[in-house]
Amino acid sequence: MICPANYQWVLQLNIGLISISFGLLKKFLKGNIQVIIITMTKSYKLFILFFLFITQLIACVPVAVVSVPLSISDRRATEVQYIDQKIEFKAILETQDISEGSNISFVSYNQTVLIAGETASEEIKSKIELAVNGIEGVKNIKNFLLVGENSSLKSKSLDVVATSNVKSRLFLNESKVSPLHIKVYSERQEVYLLGLLTQEEADAAISIVKSSKGIKKIVPLFEIDEKFKK
Repeated sequence: MICPANYQWVLQLNIGLISISFGLLKKFLKGNIQVIIITMTKSYKLFILFFLFITQLIACVPVAVVSVPLSISDRRATEVQYIDQKIEFKAILETQDISEGSNISFVSYNQTVLIAGETASEEIKSKIELAVNGIEGVKNIKNFLLVGENSSLKSKSLDVVATSNVKSRLFLNESKVSPLHIKVYSERQEVYLLGLLTQEEADAAISIVKSSKGIKKIVPLFEIDEKFKK
């Protein structure tokens, strides 16, 4: 299973909607896995409330993160955004039997898939990557799975705090690089940054993130494209 609990919580912040919406997908796969997708407005105040809510929620359940992209303020083509969404959910489906007992998250951005979390062996780690590589639309894989024990709920809550700190910093410095062009994911307080940026924007983003609290390591996975240069 993707998470060691009976329910899979899928949480993703999306900027650009008019209101917070909660959608509950029906049960799927072999177990009683439910998916909750949380999308959010561009309101900065709601942004803060969102993370306060998640901080309380995470004390009760394990969290794995996949994203549900929106076309607003995104440099990816709309078609690519939905390909990314499909890849993430397909990754859960394709690895369900392989990853029993593991804590694994999939984040796809511009058809590059970040695999993060913990699993029991190198064999399972390789099988996970092989399964994801076989999904239609996947162009590249960044496999950062750690072979070892699953992270604790405390560690997961610290990841949420780390992500919120990074996003807050980016919003405070949006004149240098738009936070709407960066996807942030944290695992074991290691922060992964994905996005389509110019080199100048990427350098600015890394510099900003370095000043955030609660971070052990920064892993930039940006795609550099100078066509976005102003």
